[in-house]
Amino acid sequence: MEIHQLTYFVAVAQTGSFSRAAEQCLVTQPSLSQQIIKLEQELGEQLFDRLHRRVVLTEAGRILLPRANLILSEVNDIKLRLTDDIKEGRGLLSVGFIPTIAPFVLPRTIKRFAESFPHARLMVQEDLTENLVHELVDGKIDVAITSLPIHNDQIQTIELRTEPLLVASAVENLMNRQASILVKELEEYPFIALNEMHCLGAQIQDFCYKANLDIKIVCNTTQLSTVQRCVALGLGVSLVPQAQAALDTTGRISYRALTDANPERKIAAAIHKDRRQSYLAQQFIEIVRDEYGNA
Repeated sequence: MEIHQLTYFVAVAQTGSFSRAAEQCLVTQPSLSQQIIKLEQELGEQLFDRLHRRVVLTEAGRILLPRANLILSEVNDIKLRLTDDIKEGRGLLSVGFIPTIAPFVLPRTIKRFAESFPHARLMVQEDLTENLVHELVDGKIDVAITSLPIHNDQIQTIELRTEPLLVASAVENLMNRQASILVKELEEYPFIALNEMHCLGAQIQDFCYKANLDIKIVCNTTQLSTVQRCVALGLGVSLVPQAQAALDTTGRISYRALTDANPERKIAAAIHKDRRQSYLAQQFIEIVRDEYGNA
């Protein structure tokens, strides 16, 4: 038994005519008649008496009619409720953030998302890019906020922002007496490096390699917060995201752009190219874009 068969049955019952029912349902009369016959065969009961100019319900047809109306009403209700639930943002959204982005936008993003979609459930995972890509491919998360590039042909990316990398140094560092900072001058100071396990660390190492820099790494850490503390204590200088500078209220670190180079990273939302973006996923990405612009 199929929904369209019940739809045709109710239409015939209401109009008393196969031809008028076919017009109402926007199908040909032979097609409608064939579906009614199939329904009768499946139920093992004749539903209509075919009279000369009209059709009337049999006893079985009269018994089926209220039940068919109820089923069709429930089906229509499902469609309406589903549409309403989507518009209201009901459902589950699983997202991932890399650790070098999460501290700057994740708390405010969660707050705004919860305020905008109080009926939604948000699950957040913080992990390295490689692991988040695996989660996207496996369908375990819906969106990953990461940095480019991502080398996986199953992943589609939506660029959100290009973020400059700034030279971070303790306020009292001699570097800050200079009117400008040249790339080569980074060789003159101890360098606090972020481990290459993070894409940001790899991007900074790649920048130094292409600039032919021989930096003197005195600390190689896996946490941006450790980089920040080491710089604040005057242990060395580093390259950090602009968003980190925006959130630093300690007053102990100076953040400056290089004069002769523009190191940067591109922030993106990553999704599986073959998965349809949900309404919640689309809205979440836009909130992240907006929040990163305010960072």
